[in-house]
Amino acid sequence: MMVEPDQNKNLKSEDNLLRLVILNPPDKGHEALRSMFTQIPYVWLQAECTKYEFLQEVIANQTEPHVVVIAIDADLEKACAAIEKLADNMPGVGILAISKRDDGQAILKALRAGAKEFLTMPFDVDVLANTLNKLKKMGGSTENTPKPGISKKEKTITVSFLGSRGGVGCTSLSVNLAATLAADPSNKVVLVDLDLALGDADIALDLNAEYSLSDLVSNIDKDKLDLGLLNRLLSRHSSGLALLPHPINVDEATQITEEHLKRIIALLRACHTHLILDLSKSFRATDICALAMSDFIFLVVQLEITSIRNTIRLLSTLDAYPEISPKVKLVLNRMGMVTDITKEKAVELLGRPFFWEVPNDHKAMMDSRNSGTPLVKSAPVSKIQHNFSDFADEICSKTKANKGVKSFWHSFFTNKS
Repeated sequence: MMVEPDQNKNLKSEDNLLRLVILNPPDKGHEALRSMFTQIPYVWLQAECTKYEFLQEVIANQTEPHVVVIAIDADLEKACAAIEKLADNMPGVGILAISKRDDGQAILKALRAGAKEFLTMPFDVDVLANTLNKLKKMGGSTENTPKPGISKKEKTITVSFLGSRGGVGCTSLSVNLAATLAADPSNKVVLVDLDLALGDADIALDLNAEYSLSDLVSNIDKDKLDLGLLNRLLSRHSSGLALLPHPINVDEATQITEEHLKRIIALLRACHTHLILDLSKSFRATDICALAMSDFIFLVVQLEITSIRNTIRLLSTLDAYPEISPKVKLVLNRMGMVTDITKEKAVELLGRPFFWEVPNDHKAMMDSRNSGTPLVKSAPVSKIQHNFSDFADEICSKTKANKGVKSFWHSFFTNKS
């Protein structure tokens, strides 16, 4: 069913995600602390630590957080030592000290050690949220701190593939572009199968996934999602690509909402360089949400009448979304296949040019599909894989300051041949 444009006008990207680490030694007075943080929707709880001496080790295994919250009551001296070390090693991180005792000397000692804010329990969620936001604005923001594989001038790139009809090649393009991007060891790439009822990205990668999107949603609903769990729920392919598959049971697809998806995409952005989203053909509300949060939207077309007609309809609908329309690009798949419609005629009918053309290589694609092996592994020197490497380079060059620099994929595939 088509979603009317006015139902989703206010969809926004969650770019203000706040990454958080808690140092909270066991204490009856702090039992409710964790649940308070999970009530703030934009807070991404990366990790929890229960010992002051292990804080640096815990943080070293994460993307640098915006804020670290340290409960000081268990051992004031160790707490202040941990605060001082953290402030010296990571001056951009906001440090919030908390205590259930209104002890002026303890407060002063924590602030002198390097804490930027102090809260005395009990406090409500609004006070906590305002303090966290203040810390981020004061310098707790790590917008200029690179994520693994991302340079300071770059950001996570989110790409959506939307098909003009079933069988047009959306999943094949998603899988092979994602695997090509993952071939660069500086990238962390995740492919999300958002064809919630009938997706088959797991089959295209020959992955027997243990977990799916519905498991992630379940943990979000229970406020139990952290970075370690997120990574465990992703399936890993030998190419280096991570996959978040569609729900195993078809009826679970209806339980995934736009709010779930907004949260999931925001969380995945926090620890990946590239998100590739393979959308459904049913134009669900979740598809609109994904489109709104994407940097590139590739509408996949073939030179045949049904695909062209549906593309015209889709473009008309997408043009009604001001946050989506400018990002839509046409990708012509299977270029060179014998058809009744020429590329020139298609451009005339669609009223815009093709951003990218993928050549027709039925044998290579079918061999790849049947073996569950992306082209970057099964046919690295093929013409079509060279096309994917150029496609990846074109996407990345549009988000980088160093345009014109020889790409990783150019060197990689030149060496392969």
